[in-house]
Amino acid sequence: MALTPETLPKHELVGLHVRVVSATNPDLVGIEGRVVDETMRTLSVESASRVRQVQKRGTKFEFRLTDEAADSERTSGTVPELQSETAGVRSGQSGCCEGTAYVTVDGAILLSRPELRTESGGISKWR
Repeated sequence: MALTPETLPKHELVGLHVRVVSATNPDLVGIEGRVVDETMRTLSVESASRVRQVQKRGTKFEFRLTDEAADSERTSGTVPELQSETAGVRSGQSGCCEGTAYVTVDGAILLSRPELRTESGGISKWR
């Protein structure tokens, strides 16, 4: 399954570039870097100087998806596609990051054990 804005919540997040757009803790807003670890309730984000843990609950994340990331995240499993559960999608600026999409995701959608979220296809709206 290809890594797209609609399927992002069902994919492995480790390795993706992320930025904290909003959070209940204002000190976390603006943190950006690469996701290096994920637990049930947190994402570990590595910036140039250190690794910071960010709670999923109460936080909105903006993930940067590139064609390269989508190619490396392809898997052989088939999972029904989610309706768009993301808060927003925007394209990269022209000339700068062509082939880049920025996807804003509410951390509450990502609340689950990563291995269960990716294997089962995410959280269903109908449960």
